[in-house]
Amino acid sequence: MAHVSGGYEARVQTSRERARLSQVRKSFDAGLKQKDGGADIKQEFFGACVAYIKAAMDRLHAQDQRIHDFLKPHVTDRSDQNTTLENLDMRLAKSRDALDALVSAAVAYKAAGESGWADFNSAVEAFMEIYFKILLSGQHSTLALQEEVFDEATWDQVASFTPESIAKEEELYTTVQGLAPDDADPASFLSGTPPVPGAGSPGQHGTRSTI
Repeated sequence: MAHVSGGYEARVQTSRERARLSQVRKSFDAGLKQKDGGADIKQEFFGACVAYIKAAMDRLHAQDQRIHDFLKPHVTDRSDQNTTLENLDMRLAKSRDALDALVSAAVAYKAAGESGWADFNSAVEAFMEIYFKILLSGQHSTLALQEEVFDEATWDQVASFTPESIAKEEELYTTVQGLAPDDADPASFLSGTPPVPGAGSPGQHGTRSTI
């Protein structure tokens, strides 16, 4: 399986992937609010959002696990840096559990139909709490050590993009767009402020630990 190599290319693709995850999350939230307000938003849209979030976060988790594993040999057992890596392990575990719960809730909602809406909505709220409090709150935790020990080849391994992974992301994003209700097209949302790719590691441009 061919990999997309070159530090700059990995940074560009990583920044794009993280930005589009943010856009889909905002599209998902907009659809939830519209449905809570009485709009007829189809289950298929929410299912497509969860499918995108699942795929994107599986890649994010794998990238962060590789960051952890590449950094581990460079820290001592009793150092502050080791404590940071242990915290990253904890964050990854909580994030994976929250993602699994969201996917299970989406499956249950699809099976139950509209009678399962309240349970699905509650599961989404629980996931979003983890997303903001666990994932985003620790996004800079290992950045200094990454900058110290990683080279461009390491960043390529961390990012681990392939033509297949890029095509799959595009397919899932397009599906969300096609099902999105009015005023919820993911492309219409700002993704935050993704850094402009340039010199330095992807840790400065979206590949940094996000959990």
